[in-house]
Amino acid sequence: MALLLLSRDLATARLPGGIPRRAALTVAQAEPERIAGVRRQLRELLHDWADEEQIDSAELMVSEMITNVLLHTDGDALLVAEARGEPGDRRLRVEVADTSDELPHRRHPGELASSGRGLVLMEVLADAWGVDPRGEGKSIWFELYECGGAEPGASS
Repeated sequence: MALLLLSRDLATARLPGGIPRRAALTVAQAEPERIAGVRRQLRELLHDWADEEQIDSAELMVSEMITNVLLHTDGDALLVAEARGEPGDRRLRVEVADTSDELPHRRHPGELASSGRGLVLMEVLADAWGVDPRGEGKSIWFELYECGGAEPGASS
């Protein structure tokens, strides 16, 4: 009989680009109140992010994306958020997937409109964003770069 014990010190183990932090959550059609919990978990994921305004922007975009799934589709919203990179030079990527094949489209809401501003928010607040059809459904995503708008690792 042999016993093998392995130990790994995460403080000294360095992965290229740091240790990624990830969250995956589902918000069901019948549970819109869970959006507040998603925002809280996203804020916890970004607890040491350098720019508080980017955290606020990420929360706003996530709320908008999930709410759109719950309002405009018949399915649940699946969120995956990942922060990757070294502190001060990280990238946050958030994807929200649903089972609807209908792609979002740009609208021109009037001044008093209460909806139709989701894609405008993405354009203004995200460093990058897009929509990916997935055969059955789609994923809308955004990225924020902690280093102030340049893609992490890019030299200025």
